[in-house]
Amino acid sequence: MTTDPATLPDDEVEIQRLVAALGDGTRRRVFFTVREACGLVGKDEVAEGVGITRRLAGFHLDKLVEQGFLRAEFQRRSGRTGPGAGRPAKFYALAAPEEDKRLLEKHYDLLAELLLRAMNDRSGEDPQEVLERVGYEFGRELGVAERAAGRSPSYSSTTEAVMGVVGVLTRYGFGATAGADGEFTARACPFEEMAKVDPKRVCGLDRAIWRGVLSAFNPDATLAGATARAEGDEACAARIVPASS
Repeated sequence: MTTDPATLPDDEVEIQRLVAALGDGTRRRVFFTVREACGLVGKDEVAEGVGITRRLAGFHLDKLVEQGFLRAEFQRRSGRTGPGAGRPAKFYALAAPEEDKRLLEKHYDLLAELLLRAMNDRSGEDPQEVLERVGYEFGRELGVAERAAGRSPSYSSTTEAVMGVVGVLTRYGFGATAGADGEFTARACPFEEMAKVDPKRVCGLDRAIWRGVLSAFNPDATLAGATARAEGDEACAARIVPASS
């Protein structure tokens, strides 16, 4: 049965829009490639950055335009006009920078909430351990809610667990993508600016959230080899290791 979008809460409508636009892994990579360009970018550059054909890049770019995540415009980068200047090329950019700013503010609200939870803890544990426990519990809440809502099945294989974790993390601003052998990479961070100021604390919180999400999908698996850009690594990434390994 198809649900009338008009009868859904605003948050659920927005989630459906995000899933429709960014549920596909290739389309997510296309979106984040444009976002990281910080300006107009063409099909050729996106195709090269994502590792797909120009035609496929154009397909995903135009879908993101249709769904309101990107805008497109035609122009000649050379600045030439008049006869012989050639046809204008199609370029893409983020559709609504002000919306990105609003989402960023929501992410910092989330960080403040998690820090407040940690500050209110009276267990006497080390503050960093408390913060990571709060992050783990929050991540688990996200994963459990995802499964309870019927958006994700119970995961058994490492590959399926990776896709479940990637889906939840992407929804919460990490821009995660799946790799080979249980690996995944977070191409964005909802707390990136704070991580630059206090990488140990914030990156520790990030990893705890990742572990919490994973526990909801595959409680016997562990997270290994976590790296972070804010700590000098090339990328924010980790690998999911099954219990038998």
